[in-house]
Amino acid sequence: MLIWFGIFLVRFGNSYQAEAKIKHYEGKAIKVVGRIASEPLLQGVSQRFNIGRVQVVTELYPKYEYGQKVAVAGILQRRVINRWSNQFSLMYPSIKVVEADNVNFIRYRLIKFRQGIEVNFNRSLPEPEASLLAGIVLGVKRGLPGDFYEALRKTGTMHIVVASGYNVTIIIGTVVLYLAGYVKRRTAICLGIIAVGIYTVMAGLQPAIIRAAIMGSLAYLGQLLGKQSVGLRLLIIAGGLMLLFEPLLVFDLGFQLSVAATGGLLLLGEKTARIFNRVWLVGKAMGETAAAQIMVTPILLSAFGQVNAFSILINSLILWLVPFIMLGGVILAILPFQPVAWLVYVPLTIMTRVIMGFGNLW
Repeated sequence: MLIWFGIFLVRFGNSYQAEAKIKHYEGKAIKVVGRIASEPLLQGVSQRFNIGRVQVVTELYPKYEYGQKVAVAGILQRRVINRWSNQFSLMYPSIKVVEADNVNFIRYRLIKFRQGIEVNFNRSLPEPEASLLAGIVLGVKRGLPGDFYEALRKTGTMHIVVASGYNVTIIIGTVVLYLAGYVKRRTAICLGIIAVGIYTVMAGLQPAIIRAAIMGSLAYLGQLLGKQSVGLRLLIIAGGLMLLFEPLLVFDLGFQLSVAATGGLLLLGEKTARIFNRVWLVGKAMGETAAAQIMVTPILLSAFGQVNAFSILINSLILWLVPFIMLGGVILAILPFQPVAWLVYVPLTIMTRVIMGFGNLW
C-alpha cells in the first residue's frame, strides 16, 4: 500500500501539473491537433468527443469517428468541477480532418461491430425502447430521446444504461458455462476473460465497465490459482490499478459512483436484503438498491445538491426486468428477427413506462 501510494502521488502530481498548464489558455484562441480519443457521443443536435484532456462539442453533422486525426481551433473554455479538477472544452470550433485512418484498427472494428448491433435494435424496435436496449446491453447512451434522458436523470435510473458488473458477470459466466464441457475449464476461463476484454472495448472503456471487468477477471483468475475471491479486496485492487493508470479518475463522477455503489453492495447488501426480504417480488432488488443508494447519496448530494427520495422504490420496480432484457437483447443481436423483437419489447415497455411515469412527476 505504501508503494502504491508513493507511485500514485508522483503520477497524480504530474497529471495535475499538466492540467494546470492547460488552465493558462482559458479564454484564449487555441489550436489542438490530435486523434479523437473517444467515440463521439450523439445527443440532440450536437456531438461531443475528446482529444486528450479537451472535450470538443460541435454540430451533429458532419459526423466524426473514433481515431480520426483532426485539427480543432476555437476558444478554450473551463468548467470547474471542484478545487482540484476542471473540464476543458472547445464549443463549436472549426474542425478539419487531417487523417481519416484509425490508429487502433482492432478497437475501431469492435466499435463498428457494436454500431451494427445498434442498427439492428433501431430497425426492430421503436424509441425509446431501442435506445434503452442498446444502453442496457451495450452501455451506450447515444441516441437517447431528450425527454427519456431527462426522466432517467430525475428518477435516479441513469445507471441502467451504463455497462456494469452485471453485464460482465453474464458474459464471462456464459462463456465458461458453455465452453467448460468442450475444453478444459482453464481454457474456458481464459476465453471468458478475453470476451470480457472485447466487450469492455465495445462498451466504450467507461470507468464503471473497466472496474467491473478487472474485478470479474480477477475473480475467475483466482479460480485458476485455487484462491478464494473476496469482493472488497477485488474492488480495492481494481480501483487502485485504475488510479495508477489515470490518477485524475479520483475526481471522475462515474468512477466515484461505480466504486461507491459496488462497495455498498459488498458491505451492506446482505443486511439491507434481509430487511426488505419480506416485500414480495421486489424485496431483494429493493435491498440491493438501498445498499448502493446509501453509499452514493453523499456523492450525489455533493455533485448535484439533490437526490430523488423515491429512487430506491423506482429502481426496485424495474431492476428485476434487466436479466430478461439482456437475454432478449443478446438473442436479438444474434438473430435480428421481428418475433424476437416483440418478446424483448414487452419488458422494455414496462421499464420505460415506469421511468417516464415517475419522471413526469417532477
